[in-house]
Amino acid sequence: MALRALPARSSLLAVVLLAPLVTTAATAPATPSATPVPQSDGPASWTERVQILSGPDSASKRLHAPDVALRIVTPDDSEALTPKGLALLFSGNEPDYFRRNHLPGSIIEGQASPAITLMPNVAKALVGGYFRYAPDAVPKQTSTLRFSADDWVLVHQGNTRKDPLYRLNHSSTIQQRRADGSLAEIISCNDSDDRATLGAWQADDYARLKSAAQKITMKCIDKLIKRIPAMYPRPLPAEDLSAYAGGAVPPARVRVYAALGRTTTLYTDAACREDYRDRIDVKYNNAGDKGVLGIPVTETLRSKENERFSTLSYQEYEVPGGKPLIFEARFDASSRVYCDGKLSGQFVARPGQDYEVEFEVADKICRLHIRQVHADGSMTPQQARATPTICERTRAPVRIEPRQEMQVLLFSPGEVQIQDANQSSAPQQLSDDTGSSEALQQMLQQASSKPGTRLCVVVPATDYSSVLHDAVRERVLDAPQVLPSLWEETSTVNQRRNAAADAPVDIAAAVTRCKAFPIKEFAAQ
Repeated sequence: MALRALPARSSLLAVVLLAPLVTTAATAPATPSATPVPQSDGPASWTERVQILSGPDSASKRLHAPDVALRIVTPDDSEALTPKGLALLFSGNEPDYFRRNHLPGSIIEGQASPAITLMPNVAKALVGGYFRYAPDAVPKQTSTLRFSADDWVLVHQGNTRKDPLYRLNHSSTIQQRRADGSLAEIISCNDSDDRATLGAWQADDYARLKSAAQKITMKCIDKLIKRIPAMYPRPLPAEDLSAYAGGAVPPARVRVYAALGRTTTLYTDAACREDYRDRIDVKYNNAGDKGVLGIPVTETLRSKENERFSTLSYQEYEVPGGKPLIFEARFDASSRVYCDGKLSGQFVARPGQDYEVEFEVADKICRLHIRQVHADGSMTPQQARATPTICERTRAPVRIEPRQEMQVLLFSPGEVQIQDANQSSAPQQLSDDTGSSEALQQMLQQASSKPGTRLCVVVPATDYSSVLHDAVRERVLDAPQVLPSLWEETSTVNQRRNAAADAPVDIAAAVTRCKAFPIKEFAAQ
């Protein structure tokens, strides 16, 4: 992933903090427990707002308990797996390493996973240092950074019982959770390359293992360093709007290019992904040549007009001037292609300024280009920062009104259920194919004819695509003010009702979740 962004200061933090912190933290006693890591340095307020915890990864489905301490799987452990024993695991040219990795083995209590003590101790000093450098980034709401241990295991390799090599497998996560416990960000750390004999691993009180733990910690914390500015962002520079009489601030304009199999999402007046005014998904099949506002022609536009075997597709929008915008780009699930990392950025749109946004893939690299467009069609890169994972929701309180009509649509592969949120009658069920298009359009027509009606659409994933789902999306984008809508993933519905992320969601659960949303969450109010 490549994104034009503000120059990051993470490299400075890495050099100044990371190496000495790992050395210091390595001397701390290993206490594998899910207790808060002591926090005493830095601005006094940050320790009250950000709690650093560690413990086993209890969320994932596993064949063995999470490794808070070192687990060693020997040939003897593999032999006990089945009556046929070791022959099963050592048959053929490729031993069954997956099954080996999940055997109980032996636990070495004195050798804790780096996610239990080493990483949290380094993170404590790192986060304190970041808030000393950027005290205005200390959040007003509480949150948690939780280090969750998963694998910390030495597993015998090869097809031999005599003095085999042992591979060190490590996996852990860093989870940022909001005050309500919901997940805001997750960083995965995985390492499985280091091999040596068991004697070499155990020599000098596991000196090789401790050295590997320090290297693993440095790699994992380096990922955290790169994400800290988005996890705990500094306030965006405020745009000076005093020159606009009566608060009549001119809008900005944005041209968003579309391409087959890709989606670029625009959030307007957006503090973060959860706090915004409007959300617009720009796809190849809903852009075309409509909505053109007259943004000057640029070299990018001319180049795309001249591309062979390609149809030009873009959309232009007016957005609030002086307010933050968030752009995100991704491949659709149906394309079976993805970018490595998040392609997203946030900046404040200047009143009266034109911009263009392009999701480009070249040389196997994804890039999100955000450019200022000048009156003569020339362009300059627009600096953007990483999109915040959480925000303070500092907007003025929204007046709570009695909920009006709301239709809830629950999509699952091959089917959609439609339920009036205020009715207890059985939901309407449609097969998700072209044969049901007329019935769907009839429902949408009835819904849009009643002022105040909203759509709450629950889907398996953000990039879910199907015949009827895409028809709903296109209808809403054509007239967002007529039929305000909101999209929610089934995993989030399950999270809010404390169910497993992959648990089935029925229409009753979808309706309950949709009723909980305040009116301001629906786009195009």
